[in-house]
Amino acid sequence: MKNPVFISNKKDQVIYIYRIYDNSLLQLAKLEGFSTTVLNIPKESLISIKRCHYVGDLLIPNETLYEFELSMNHLVL
Repeated sequence: MKNPVFISNKKDQVIYIYRIYDNSLLQLAKLEGFSTTVLNIPKESLISIKRCHYVGDLLIPNETLYEFELSMNHLVL
């Protein structure tokens, strides 16, 4: 089942988009600052969006921006 979701990152931040399965996270996308993407995400999926920070050369997701059940097709962060 296709459900295109438009996601836009309007700030100078790196974010990861995850789908939550039971007790694990499946990474769907990485968005650099001021970029957009369209993903096929089933409706009513649990979604987690996390802000990332560099620690040395590693990009570490550490701050949860949103965690919700997907019910819309347009997200602007």
